[in-house]
Amino acid sequence: MSFIKAQNSNLWEEWVEKYGKTFRYHSWFGCYHLGTMDMRAINYVLSNSTIFPKSERNRRALARVLGPGLLSAELHAHKRQRRIMNPSFGPAQIRGLAPTFCEKSNQLRDIWLDLISGNPEGVTIDVLQGLGRATLDIIGTTGFGYEFNSLQDGDEDELAQAFAKIFDSDEELTKFKILKSVICGALGIPTEESRRLENNIAVTKRIGKRIVDDKKMLLIQEEKEGAASSARDLLSLLIKSNMAQGTMSDQSMSDEEVLGQISTFLAAGHETTSTSTAWALYALTLHPTVQTKLRQELLTSGLGDSPSMADLEKLPYLDKVVHEVLRVHPAAPMVARQAVQDAVIPVGESYKDVHGISHNEIRVQKWDTVMVPIKAMNRSKDVWGDDALDFRPERWDDLPPLVKEMPGVWGHLMTFVHGNQSCIGFRFAVVEMKALLYSLLRSIEFAIDPEIEIEGKTGIVTRPCVKSQPKQGNQMPLICKPVTRA
Repeated sequence: MSFIKAQNSNLWEEWVEKYGKTFRYHSWFGCYHLGTMDMRAINYVLSNSTIFPKSERNRRALARVLGPGLLSAELHAHKRQRRIMNPSFGPAQIRGLAPTFCEKSNQLRDIWLDLISGNPEGVTIDVLQGLGRATLDIIGTTGFGYEFNSLQDGDEDELAQAFAKIFDSDEELTKFKILKSVICGALGIPTEESRRLENNIAVTKRIGKRIVDDKKMLLIQEEKEGAASSARDLLSLLIKSNMAQGTMSDQSMSDEEVLGQISTFLAAGHETTSTSTAWALYALTLHPTVQTKLRQELLTSGLGDSPSMADLEKLPYLDKVVHEVLRVHPAAPMVARQAVQDAVIPVGESYKDVHGISHNEIRVQKWDTVMVPIKAMNRSKDVWGDDALDFRPERWDDLPPLVKEMPGVWGHLMTFVHGNQSCIGFRFAVVEMKALLYSLLRSIEFAIDPEIEIEGKTGIVTRPCVKSQPKQGNQMPLICKPVTRA
């Protein structure tokens, strides 16, 4: 149980200090967990997904909720799905989505400006809620052509309500709740929670099927008429790519797999970005000089209200701030991989066991779990230097040599993981986050009540909450006031 709490604290760093970079501990049900911060070992594990896939228990749990989408697909299905989906997440496709990112970001900005107008001293706003609604609208429109209208109408949409209830992480995780879930799930005993979950899953499947069917019919009709497809959302591009594979079952995705991508888009592309952006605004309240410097860059850029993806990529300090936020505040603090066979993992540094014997490799047995500490690696002093725990965007001007050896698909960070099971939507997330920060910071100044202490609580992602207000759930109350321009 202490390891669950470690996701919300520095316990991992304490264990490394006490036991070294590589250690093993006994987990539930007779299984062993390996923990390591050895960069070579982590690279090996994440690069060899046939030996170290996602754990079967976790994969099945995700499949129950999301369906057979990319996040929950078994190894061979994952490879096939990813091959079909990769073109939808390329630079050209994301470039075409940037106007929607800006449109929704500006809509959120205007809503907040209306709330704070006439209040020069500022108004406290839960920025996490607003950002969540903005990113929900963004992933609905750009992901599968669905209008949640969350910014305008709140949480009234049926699909949004069902999905929010499925992934509600406000409740405290306890030993009893974990054991109850595991035991009842294994025995097939329904509980109040499981019945509620199944009802909400049924809603997402019903609406998702309607969305997929409508898109397929439209694409088929356009093909018959010889017309170019006008749809640019990710799901339409995916379905079009899938249809091009023909009906060969070993090459194309089934209807169930395509349907599973809607829940996958929502799970991976909604809360992650809204939470990361909330942490970004929080970091900027703690470092007002960084906030001022960034705002100055944005205001003097001359890019107007709707910068393109290329425009956003030309803002150097914004890029450094986003890198630093995703380093210090990764959405997920760790990932787990499970050995499906006995294996030998190479290490970059030898280590000593409890008997004082040195080893130059790690031997794991079938079904052992390897914990990959994303947050700890992103903040390792051995990698980043003595100021690794500090939020300092300027570090990206002169990175330590070891940083450039860090496994990862973006920015020398482990935030989006590494290997063929890394985050396929990393480019989408980064551009979306930049668009949100660009729009908000040009018009709004953010501060925080010094009496409030924010802490992270990890469910699907690490969300912020007020330490003294645990019953109020996830929130990020910040003081917002309009920027006064000379």
